Amino acid sequence: MIGINGLGRIGKSIFIQLLQHKHLQVKAINVPDFDIHNLQSYLENDSTHSYSNKIDLHIIDDKTFSINGDVIHLLNNRDASKNNWRSFGIQYVIDSTGVYLTQEKCQQHDVDYVIMCAPPKDNTPQFVMNVNHQNYNGEKIISNASCTTNCICPVLSFLEKKYQIEKANFTTIHATTSSQNTIDTNNFRNRTSRSIFNNIIPHSTGASKSIRSLIPSLDGKVKGTSLRVPVSNVSIVDLNVTIKEDVEYQTLLTEMEATGYIQVNKRNLVSSDFNTTDIPSIIDANASMQLTSNEYKLMIWYDNEWSYSAQVVRMVEHMHQYNISKNNQIHPAFIENFSFKGKNVILRVDWNVPFDQNTFEICDSFRIVSSMETLEKIIEGDPNRIMIVSHLGRPKGKEMQYSWTHFKSQIERILGRSIFILEKGIHPDSLSEFNSNHQLYLCENIRFHPEETSFTSDSKNEIVDIFNKMGQIYVNDAFGCMHRSHLSICGFNSNEKAFGYLVQKEINCLELINKNSNNQKILAVIGGGKMNDKLALLEQLSKKVNGIYIAGGNINSILKEEKYNEYIQKLENNQANIHLMKDGLASCDFQGKYTYCKANELPNDTYFFDIGMQSVIELNNIIQEYDIIFWNGTLGVVEDEKYSYGSRTFVELLVNSGKKVIIGGGDTACFVNKFKHTFYYVSTGGGASIDYISNGRLVGFDFFS
Repeated sequence: MIGINGLGRIGKSIFIQLLQHKHLQVKAINVPDFDIHNLQSYLENDSTHSYSNKIDLHIIDDKTFSINGDVIHLLNNRDASKNNWRSFGIQYVIDSTGVYLTQEKCQQHDVDYVIMCAPPKDNTPQFVMNVNHQNYNGEKIISNASCTTNCICPVLSFLEKKYQIEKANFTTIHATTSSQNTIDTNNFRNRTSRSIFNNIIPHSTGASKSIRSLIPSLDGKVKGTSLRVPVSNVSIVDLNVTIKEDVEYQTLLTEMEATGYIQVNKRNLVSSDFNTTDIPSIIDANASMQLTSNEYKLMIWYDNEWSYSAQVVRMVEHMHQYNISKNNQIHPAFIENFSFKGKNVILRVDWNVPFDQNTFEICDSFRIVSSMETLEKIIEGDPNRIMIVSHLGRPKGKEMQYSWTHFKSQIERILGRSIFILEKGIHPDSLSEFNSNHQLYLCENIRFHPEETSFTSDSKNEIVDIFNKMGQIYVNDAFGCMHRSHLSICGFNSNEKAFGYLVQKEINCLELINKNSNNQKILAVIGGGKMNDKLALLEQLSKKVNGIYIAGGNINSILKEEKYNEYIQKLENNQANIHLMKDGLASCDFQGKYTYCKANELPNDTYFFDIGMQSVIELNNIIQEYDIIFWNGTLGVVEDEKYSYGSRTFVELLVNSGKKVIIGGGDTACFVNKFKHTFYYVSTGGGASIDYISNGRLVGFDFFS
């Protein structure tokens, strides 16, 4: 999840490029004094760049908007410390303001990683793709250097590694920037106080210093300067370089072009022709020349806005992949460690989505969307075919109201891809239906086969055999099902078994609770109506977290059955402080009239169906004392509007609390997703989340050991 600080020329270019990104998603942007109602016009219209500018933007309120269905928050803070990035689940902040250029200032962004979009003013490490990005080692705050540096350094790095550079000098003929003046001013700090309309302005460049940092072997060998010229965008570097070998000019161009990240242009183009290009180093073959047998003048175009922004995005991609790989070095079954090229893949997902029984409209696509990162990763790996497997509901046999055929077009819209449904499911005919006309297949509801739920490690039957013949490699991204030892979870026999991004995110998130390696104060809010299902969870939580607040139907059990009351008293001897709901809306039965009641005055024949306002106020005060809030189980019977007020109020309190909020999946996730708010993490698996915290393991995850 990405946050962007600043929405000027660079911030806007980065945001536009990230809108269609497969793995990185912007969740919040900070732009002081910006009216959200001007946002669509600002994004769609640009005097310089040409891009697909039809943006499906909807304003939700004065601080929230959505683009293509993704909810994004608009912040308006000049003080970075007031941007509660973590509350939106953000891990990476791209700071394009040019203000936060030291480690100390960047630490005001309370987030895991910060990327400066300018050279630092201290010793912050600088990284540039295709120069030294491979040296990134998990640093929390980095600089992506300058646009000129991103243009010249890939060329210098190639020449230094291939031939060794003896000396070089450069001049960057740079487009105007927002810091320059349109008319002369009386600010004499430097020559940029003069009108950019009328002048070529000598200026300094920080690229020389950055080159020494990025390519240490060139220290003292490269010097440069800059000229500002009256164009709105696109710059060119005039690089004069001497290498230690004699190389023919055309050979040199061919070798540089073969890198894939240096482009050679052989047409007679001018600066505006390079607007909105994403390659940072484009050598103009006709303007460049060989001076002597080992000396060259290279003229290198670059879009100082768009290509630089593309480099920032590439660097964040690299950081993200590095950090994922680093976190998963201990487990070889992570999807990043597998090749899918030319293979048949079985992908188990949890698409058990809620839907309207009359219209078959999907009510909440959260679980489908959550699996898309893993699906796209497999597709990028160029497999032969992918068979997606999921259950829907709990049918007893082939109950057609749970057939995937009802949802084909909806799923295709969500995925943006066509799918072919194997209507016979795990069946010999399905094997013959695989053909080159399709890459993506959806197996009919796996629970139409009784062998799915009756599976054991000793099961040997035709269904098990066919399932294993359907793929050469198995990927599980169905976290919500991994506490079940079903065929599609534990029945694949080959050694090529992987788990996907969603499973990894879920495990990492729940480990914040299980291990709490950062020693943060954690409050667990436990609702729902099945006290018996929560006993193991409460037992483990009481030993791991600092506080537990118990609400919902659980209170009925505690008040009316002595064994549960004694159980709670026992838990109070462990680490966590135990808090119980004190009041609520109660009735003799769900359909009857309700009345307000305090917990210590609840009649024997009456039951709570929603939390009361006294308890909500108390709970709000309690959460202020904690760093992480884990919420599992709604605080009332939210299916009925009159009993949902307490839970709805709690959602708003959590949103405004600024705390790291983890939603424990199941009914709670379905409930909070209706409000389009963003939390640190919303789990896709209620039962699996409970089992993982309760037992520290899942049978489906053990399958990879």
